[in-house]
Amino acid sequence: MRSVPATAHRYLTRTAVVLVLATAGLTFPATPARAHGQLAVSKPLTNTIVNDPLERIELYFTERPASHAYFTVTAPGGGRVDNGWSGGQPIRLDKPVQEYSLVDGKWEPHLYHTGFPAMVPVAHWPEKGDYVASYVSVASDGEAVKGSVKFHYNGPATPAPAGWTAPTNGPDPQLLAQTSHGDKPDATGATTGPTPSGVDDPVNTAEAAPQRQDSVAVWLLPAGLVLASALIVGHAARKPPLPAPARRRRNKPPVT
Repeated sequence: MRSVPATAHRYLTRTAVVLVLATAGLTFPATPARAHGQLAVSKPLTNTIVNDPLERIELYFTERPASHAYFTVTAPGGGRVDNGWSGGQPIRLDKPVQEYSLVDGKWEPHLYHTGFPAMVPVAHWPEKGDYVASYVSVASDGEAVKGSVKFHYNGPATPAPAGWTAPTNGPDPQLLAQTSHGDKPDATGATTGPTPSGVDDPVNTAEAAPQRQDSVAVWLLPAGLVLASALIVGHAARKPPLPAPARRRRNKPPVT
Protein backbone atom coordinates (compact mmCIF):
# COMPACT_ATOMS: atom_id res chain seq x y z
CA MET A 1 0.00 0.00 0.00
CA ARG A 2 1.47 3.32 -1.06
CA SER A 3 1.98 5.94 1.60
CA VAL A 4 0.31 9.33 1.31
CA PRO A 5 2.81 12.02 0.30
CA ALA A 6 3.63 14.59 2.95
CA THR A 7 2.01 17.42 0.96
CA ALA A 8 -1.20 15.44 0.58
CA HIS A 9 -1.13 14.59 4.27
CA ARG A 10 -0.88 18.25 5.22
CA TYR A 11 -3.68 19.14 2.80
CA LEU A 12 -6.02 16.50 4.21
CA THR A 13 -5.26 17.55 7.77
CA ARG A 14 -6.02 21.19 6.99
CA THR A 15 -9.20 20.16 5.20
CA ALA A 16 -10.31 18.23 8.26
CA VAL A 17 -9.72 21.22 10.53
CA VAL A 18 -11.64 23.50 8.18
CA LEU A 19 -14.48 20.98 8.12
CA VAL A 20 -14.68 20.95 11.90
CA LEU A 21 -14.77 24.74 12.06
CA ALA A 22 -17.36 25.01 9.30
CA THR A 23 -19.53 22.38 10.92
CA ALA A 24 -19.38 24.15 14.25
CA GLY A 25 -20.33 27.40 12.57
CA LEU A 26 -23.39 25.80 11.02
CA THR A 27 -24.45 24.21 14.27
CA PHE A 28 -23.84 27.18 16.55
CA PRO A 29 -24.70 30.32 14.53
CA ALA A 30 -24.64 33.77 16.01
CA THR A 31 -27.81 34.95 17.72
CA PRO A 32 -29.27 38.05 16.07
CA ALA A 33 -29.32 41.29 17.98
CA ARG A 34 -32.86 42.46 18.62
CA ALA A 35 -32.01 46.07 17.95
CA HIS A 36 -34.95 48.43 17.63
CA GLY A 37 -34.84 52.19 17.65
CA GLN A 38 -31.05 52.07 17.37
CA LEU A 39 -28.82 54.97 16.51
CA ALA A 40 -28.45 55.06 12.73
CA VAL A 41 -26.14 58.03 12.20
CA SER A 42 -24.86 61.06 14.06
CA LYS A 43 -23.47 64.49 13.28
CA PRO A 44 -20.62 64.46 14.01
CA LEU A 45 -19.82 60.82 13.46
CA THR A 46 -18.09 58.91 16.20
CA ASN A 47 -14.28 59.07 16.27
CA THR A 48 -14.11 62.07 13.96
CA ILE A 49 -12.54 65.51 14.36
CA VAL A 50 -14.62 68.68 14.61
CA ASN A 51 -12.77 71.86 13.68
CA ASP A 52 -15.57 74.42 14.09
CA PRO A 53 -17.95 75.00 17.02
CA LEU A 54 -21.26 73.30 16.32
CA GLU A 55 -24.58 74.65 17.50
CA ARG A 56 -25.87 71.19 18.28
CA ILE A 57 -25.22 67.46 18.13
CA GLU A 58 -27.62 65.59 15.84
CA LEU A 59 -28.51 61.98 16.59
CA TYR A 60 -30.75 60.04 14.21
CA PHE A 61 -32.53 56.86 15.30
CA THR A 62 -34.64 54.27 13.46
CA GLU A 63 -37.55 55.22 15.73
CA ARG A 64 -38.57 58.44 17.41
CA PRO A 65 -36.77 58.78 20.74
CA ALA A 66 -39.00 58.39 23.77
CA SER A 67 -40.41 61.64 25.11
CA HIS A 68 -38.51 61.11 28.36
CA ALA A 69 -35.22 60.18 26.66
CA TYR A 70 -32.04 61.51 28.22
CA PHE A 71 -29.15 63.18 26.37
CA THR A 72 -25.89 64.70 27.59
CA VAL A 73 -22.76 66.21 26.05
CA THR A 74 -19.66 66.06 28.22
CA ALA A 75 -16.57 68.22 27.73
CA PRO A 76 -12.98 66.96 28.21
CA GLY A 77 -12.93 68.38 31.75
CA GLY A 78 -15.98 66.34 32.74
CA GLY A 79 -18.52 69.17 32.80
CA ARG A 80 -21.70 69.03 30.79
CA VAL A 81 -22.28 71.49 27.94
CA ASP A 82 -25.65 70.23 26.67
CA ASN A 83 -28.68 72.46 26.80
CA GLY A 84 -31.74 70.23 26.60
CA TRP A 85 -32.92 68.41 23.51
CA SER A 86 -35.75 68.41 20.98
CA GLY A 87 -37.02 66.43 18.02
CA GLY A 88 -36.93 67.59 14.45
CA GLN A 89 -37.68 66.77 10.86
CA PRO A 90 -36.96 63.13 9.96
CA ILE A 91 -34.43 62.52 7.20
CA ARG A 92 -33.95 59.76 4.67
CA LEU A 93 -30.85 57.79 5.53
CA ASP A 94 -28.12 57.58 2.89
CA LYS A 95 -27.92 53.89 3.66
CA PRO A 96 -30.72 51.88 5.30
CA VAL A 97 -30.21 50.25 8.67
CA GLN A 98 -31.05 46.58 9.09
CA GLU A 99 -32.66 45.33 12.27
CA TYR A 100 -34.12 41.94 13.16
CA SER A 101 -37.50 41.10 14.66
CA LEU A 102 -38.78 37.79 15.97
CA VAL A 103 -41.85 36.94 13.86
CA ASP A 104 -43.67 33.61 14.39
CA GLY A 105 -40.55 32.12 15.94
CA LYS A 106 -38.22 33.24 13.14
CA TRP A 107 -35.83 36.18 12.91
CA GLU A 108 -36.92 38.44 10.09
CA PRO A 109 -34.72 41.31 8.81
CA HIS A 110 -36.22 44.74 8.25
CA LEU A 111 -34.64 47.74 6.58
CA TYR A 112 -35.21 51.21 7.97
CA HIS A 113 -34.75 54.13 5.61
CA THR A 114 -35.78 57.00 7.90
CA GLY A 115 -33.77 58.65 10.65
CA PHE A 116 -35.69 60.30 13.49
CA PRO A 117 -33.65 63.08 15.09
CA ALA A 118 -32.77 64.18 18.56
CA MET A 119 -31.20 67.65 18.47
CA VAL A 120 -28.95 68.34 21.44
CA PRO A 121 -27.81 72.00 21.58
CA VAL A 122 -24.26 72.64 22.79
CA ALA A 123 -24.13 75.72 25.03
CA HIS A 124 -20.41 76.35 24.50
CA TRP A 125 -17.10 74.70 23.71
CA PRO A 126 -14.83 75.33 26.69
CA GLU A 127 -11.70 73.63 25.36
CA LYS A 128 -10.18 71.36 22.78
CA GLY A 129 -10.23 67.65 23.38
CA ASP A 130 -12.53 64.64 23.41
CA TYR A 131 -16.25 65.22 23.84
CA VAL A 132 -18.88 62.53 24.45
CA ALA A 133 -22.54 62.72 23.50
CA SER A 134 -24.52 60.10 25.43
CA TYR A 135 -28.11 58.97 25.04
CA VAL A 136 -30.59 56.80 26.93
CA SER A 137 -34.01 55.99 25.52
CA VAL A 138 -36.41 53.08 25.17
CA ALA A 139 -37.65 51.53 21.92
CA SER A 140 -41.24 50.74 21.00
CA ASP A 141 -40.66 47.08 21.91
CA GLY A 142 -39.45 48.03 25.38
CA GLU A 143 -35.77 47.41 24.69
CA ALA A 144 -33.17 49.82 26.03
CA VAL A 145 -31.51 52.20 23.58
CA LYS A 146 -28.35 53.57 25.08
CA GLY A 147 -24.87 54.47 23.97
CA SER A 148 -22.47 57.30 23.27
CA VAL A 149 -20.73 59.07 20.42
CA LYS A 150 -17.17 60.23 21.07
CA PHE A 151 -15.43 62.82 18.90
CA HIS A 152 -12.49 65.20 19.11
CA TYR A 153 -13.01 68.96 19.09
CA ASN A 154 -10.11 70.90 17.63
CA GLY A 155 -11.76 74.31 17.22
CA PRO A 156 -11.59 77.54 19.20
CA ALA A 157 -12.94 77.83 22.73
CA THR A 158 -16.27 79.63 23.04
CA PRO A 159 -17.73 81.32 26.14
CA ALA A 160 -20.81 80.10 27.96
CA PRO A 161 -24.02 82.11 27.45
CA ALA A 162 -24.81 84.73 30.05
CA GLY A 163 -26.64 83.26 33.00
CA TRP A 164 -26.19 79.69 31.78
CA THR A 165 -25.28 76.98 34.26
CA ALA A 166 -24.20 73.44 33.47
CA PRO A 167 -27.07 70.96 33.88
CA THR A 168 -26.87 68.38 36.64
CA ASN A 169 -30.12 66.48 36.12
CA GLY A 170 -30.14 62.74 35.67
CA PRO A 171 -32.39 60.37 33.71
CA ASP A 172 -36.06 60.10 34.55
CA PRO A 173 -36.66 57.34 37.15
CA GLN A 174 -39.18 55.69 34.84
CA LEU A 175 -36.60 55.64 32.05
CA LEU A 176 -34.03 54.09 34.36
CA ALA A 177 -36.47 51.37 35.31
CA GLN A 178 -37.25 50.66 31.66
CA THR A 179 -33.61 50.50 30.55
CA SER A 180 -31.92 48.82 33.49
CA HIS A 181 -32.20 45.31 31.98
CA GLY A 182 -29.34 45.74 29.51
CA ASP A 183 -27.61 47.59 26.75
CA LYS A 184 -28.36 47.64 23.04
CA PRO A 185 -26.18 47.72 19.98
CA ASP A 186 -26.52 50.43 17.38
CA ALA A 187 -25.49 50.81 13.75
CA THR A 188 -22.69 53.28 14.31
CA GLY A 189 -19.27 53.00 15.86
CA ALA A 190 -20.74 54.29 19.11
CA THR A 191 -20.07 52.53 22.39
CA THR A 192 -23.23 50.78 23.52
CA GLY A 193 -22.29 47.84 25.69
CA PRO A 194 -21.02 44.30 25.27
CA THR A 195 -22.87 43.38 22.06
CA PRO A 196 -22.15 45.93 19.32
CA SER A 197 -21.13 44.65 15.89
CA GLY A 198 -17.80 45.45 14.37
CA VAL A 199 -18.39 48.45 12.24
CA ASP A 200 -16.68 49.48 9.07
CA ASP A 201 -19.38 51.78 7.75
CA PRO A 202 -20.47 54.23 10.48
CA VAL A 203 -23.91 54.56 8.91
CA ASN A 204 -24.97 51.00 8.33
CA THR A 205 -23.86 47.67 9.69
CA ALA A 206 -25.91 44.50 9.33
CA GLU A 207 -26.67 42.81 12.63
CA ALA A 208 -25.72 39.23 13.30
CA ALA A 209 -27.40 36.71 10.97
CA PRO A 210 -30.67 35.12 12.17
CA GLN A 211 -30.31 31.88 14.03
CA ARG A 212 -30.86 28.87 11.80
CA GLN A 213 -32.97 26.02 13.12
CA ASP A 214 -32.03 23.47 10.44
CA SER A 215 -32.50 19.88 11.50
CA VAL A 216 -29.46 19.01 9.39
CA ALA A 217 -27.24 20.77 11.89
CA VAL A 218 -28.29 18.29 14.57
CA TRP A 219 -26.38 15.45 12.95
CA LEU A 220 -23.89 17.44 10.91
CA LEU A 221 -21.57 18.27 13.81
CA PRO A 222 -21.07 14.66 15.04
CA ALA A 223 -20.61 13.41 11.47
CA GLY A 224 -18.11 16.16 10.71
CA LEU A 225 -16.13 15.49 13.87
CA VAL A 226 -15.97 11.75 13.18
CA LEU A 227 -14.86 12.28 9.60
CA ALA A 228 -12.26 14.86 10.56
CA SER A 229 -10.88 12.66 13.33
CA ALA A 230 -10.62 9.71 10.96
CA LEU A 231 -8.71 11.75 8.42
CA ILE A 232 -6.31 13.17 10.97
CA VAL A 233 -5.63 9.93 12.87
CA GLY A 234 -5.50 7.74 9.77
CA HIS A 235 -3.03 9.84 7.85
CA ALA A 236 -0.97 10.86 10.84
CA ALA A 237 -0.38 7.18 11.65
CA ARG A 238 1.14 6.46 8.29
CA LYS A 239 4.85 6.77 8.08
CA PRO A 240 6.16 9.11 5.44
CA PRO A 241 7.63 7.31 2.42
CA LEU A 242 11.28 6.42 2.63
CA PRO A 243 13.51 8.26 0.24
CA ALA A 244 14.39 6.26 -2.84
CA PRO A 245 17.92 4.79 -2.68
CA ALA A 246 20.43 6.68 -4.68
CA ARG A 247 21.39 4.97 -7.85
CA ARG A 248 24.91 3.88 -8.10
CA ARG A 249 26.80 5.22 -10.96
CA ARG A 250 28.31 2.57 -13.12
CA ASN A 251 31.96 3.12 -13.70
CA LYS A 252 33.06 2.50 -17.20
CA PRO A 253 35.80 -0.11 -17.47
CA PRO A 254 39.22 1.37 -17.91
CA VAL A 255 40.31 1.76 -21.49
CA THR A 256 43.27 -0.48 -22.25
